[in-house]
Amino acid sequence: MAEFSDQGGAPGNAFRPYAEPVGRSAGMYADLNPLEGLRGSNGSESGNALQIAGLPMDVSSLTDIELDAEPLDTTQAATELVKFAGWRLLSTIGTNPFSVAQVLLQVQCLPMAVRAEGAEREKDKEEAEDAPDPDDPAYYEYLRARHSGRSTRVTRAAVDHSGYVVRDGAVGRPGYELEALPSEKLAVLRRLVRQPTEGMLSMFKGALTRWIHNMLDLLLQPTLEGVLNEALGLYEAAYVDSAPTALTLVASSVVVGWLLSPLEVVYTRLIVQSGSPLHRKYRGITHALRTIVHEEGGLRALYLSPYHLVPTLIKHALDPIFANLGALAIDRAGIDAYDRPALFAAAGLAWKSLAAIVMLPIDTVRARLHAQPRYVRRGKEEFREFRTCVPTTKVPYTGMANCMWRVIAEEGESLPRLRRRIQSGDGGGVGHYGLRGLYPGLTLHLMVNVFVFGLGFIGDDSF
Repeated sequence: MAEFSDQGGAPGNAFRPYAEPVGRSAGMYADLNPLEGLRGSNGSESGNALQIAGLPMDVSSLTDIELDAEPLDTTQAATELVKFAGWRLLSTIGTNPFSVAQVLLQVQCLPMAVRAEGAEREKDKEEAEDAPDPDDPAYYEYLRARHSGRSTRVTRAAVDHSGYVVRDGAVGRPGYELEALPSEKLAVLRRLVRQPTEGMLSMFKGALTRWIHNMLDLLLQPTLEGVLNEALGLYEAAYVDSAPTALTLVASSVVVGWLLSPLEVVYTRLIVQSGSPLHRKYRGITHALRTIVHEEGGLRALYLSPYHLVPTLIKHALDPIFANLGALAIDRAGIDAYDRPALFAAAGLAWKSLAAIVMLPIDTVRARLHAQPRYVRRGKEEFREFRTCVPTTKVPYTGMANCMWRVIAEEGESLPRLRRRIQSGDGGGVGHYGLRGLYPGLTLHLMVNVFVFGLGFIGDDSF
């Protein structure tokens, strides 16, 4: 029988006087590095209650490491690393379409999209009113033009300085821009594929950037956390329920997230930019980094600008808390995974739902700020315009708080209600408050959590 150490020091259960106390290892509270297997540690059996709750499982207990085990040689370790990177790349490519749909939903400015639709309908109505008489020979040319999709107007439409069609103060939608996107991700992907300037390959925008970011994060964050633990002498405890170890986890996540934040900016820009070769601004990862550094104030602005720095620090400070400390919070609330597994699983579902509610507005604001270039012009230098495949705000956000407040004040309505209001002539954007604009895709996220919880609940017989 395996021996466990009682690290908590809590009194035994009065109803189970002969039960041995079970120590809480770090593996129960945190996902270990996927590359941890290269160190030669032995995996242990996972807890069913933790698995059903959707929380990190005890995949490799630190107390089970064999000190005399032979480490993997360099060739074998490199082979395992390449295999892991390959599988990670395949999984990134497979899930990237849904990430693209999520970013587009977060970045699009609904009032601008609906007003553009209204301008397009007015344009079509004017063209229909200009139809020649059926007895006129030009009528057949008019029918031929409408059937082929070509414009039937002889005169060119008025445009503003950016090339947008202007109708009585309304701004029309350019051909490379998508219509107002619905809230369903599958519908967004269908729109994206059917758009002439986007197509099937647009679902994989930024996949390589995302994979590089994930691999660097998996390599750097555990390494920095280990260095901090070694420097502070925390390896003897090796439990996440100690406050210093939790602080090193958060600190390493914040530092690595800040160092890799330029890749997050590039990832958002590559997704949001138009796929048309005529309007595409960035050709790839390295070209996007060079262009952003050249046009927006260098690496100092990219790392220290409050438009990027503040959201990055907040996100990467909260991410490890919700991802790794859920089981600890539930255990501290008095819910034991072994005595009350069903309640523990339900608390895990509530924790994951809370994480989505807290983190989604932060991710939405970050995506909008990342998709907003802030040019630093030197003299009369001109930069290529950043044209997006979804409508974005024409008034730049001045910061995280300003962005969040404007989304609440201008985009708090559902898409059908917003269309009806603007079509009725009420073009004002401010005064219709709501949190809907900060939570694109929240319903699907919560439904997936409940579905996974239900599958685990049905498939396990320990409840």
